[in-house]
Amino acid sequence: MISLNLPGTEHNFPQVLSLVEDFPQQRLLLDISSDLGWFQGHFPGTPVLAGVVQLHWAVSASLALFKFSQVPVEIKRLKFKSIVTPPRQLELVLDKISENEIQFEFSSEGQIHSLGRLIFEEEIPC
Repeated sequence: MISLNLPGTEHNFPQVLSLVEDFPQQRLLLDISSDLGWFQGHFPGTPVLAGVVQLHWAVSASLALFKFSQVPVEIKRLKFKSIVTPPRQLELVLDKISENEIQFEFSSEGQIHSLGRLIFEEEIPC
């Protein structure tokens, strides 16, 4: 198991099976098991990973891996293309496309589940 040291997400982030760091790209392989708390009540008998959870994970991983100090100020081109159900291994790819912009994509078995761009506030030099 790989720890990303994500403050406040100790029990909310799935197990990271692998992390490939090839700056400016980061690739995480996540273990999406049905016992994750995010599936409780969404939906009974047919668990589905909510899009807002995928967005939360993309933001959390971006903060940890790219060392941004604050959450994004804007989200662009957010698309949810296919449902995520457990169990599965889900790949999260984060691409730093500019100093303050991260493009993310969740996929599994060649199928894109969601994607978007996170715009972080530009750092102001002191």
